Amino acid sequence: MKVKSSLKKPFTPNLSLLTAKTGFTLIETIMVMVIMTILAAFAILRNPFDTIKLNSATRKVAADIRYVQKLSISNQTRSGVVFNTNGYSVYPNITDLATLAASSGDVCSSDASNNFVVDFTQSRCSNYSGVTITTLPATNPIAFNSLGTPVDSAGATIGGQTIIVTYNGTQQITIEQGTGRVIY
Repeated sequence: MKVKSSLKKPFTPNLSLLTAKTGFTLIETIMVMVIMTILAAFAILRNPFDTIKLNSATRKVAADIRYVQKLSISNQTRSGVVFNTNGYSVYPNITDLATLAASSGDVCSSDASNNFVVDFTQSRCSNYSGVTITTLPATNPIAFNSLGTPVDSAGATIGGQTIIVTYNGTQQITIEQGTGRVIY
């Protein structure tokens, strides 16, 4: 006759659970960190690119206004610039709006006929796409007399003019009354 033992079998651990790989390997952890760094850099650097574009457009508009002022002084005429939302046109004599000034040589400042026309919506100005311009007060055109003083189209001296350049933020260009100094 067989006697049943009341003793239970001793506990033997499941070795497959103890040897199973859990957690992440060093390579997996490094890869996650690299991906997170790239995503963080993209998020951080996106805004400075907008600022660079705005600063670049502001410098271009200010330089072109200074060009108009120098054109007035060198030609001893009232040269001017007529702004619109997407750009501007330069005239060697503001009393003759049928004749545009010759391009300054910049690709963005030259239309198909080599006239000084800046249009931020055109492919030739792709570096400035999305940039808009507003003038305050709404004096348009802004002209300079033969001494470089800001005047209106009739030749009367005008107060300080402000041009607002906008692209995911704004920057202001001011033309001082009397001196015609262009500040941004």
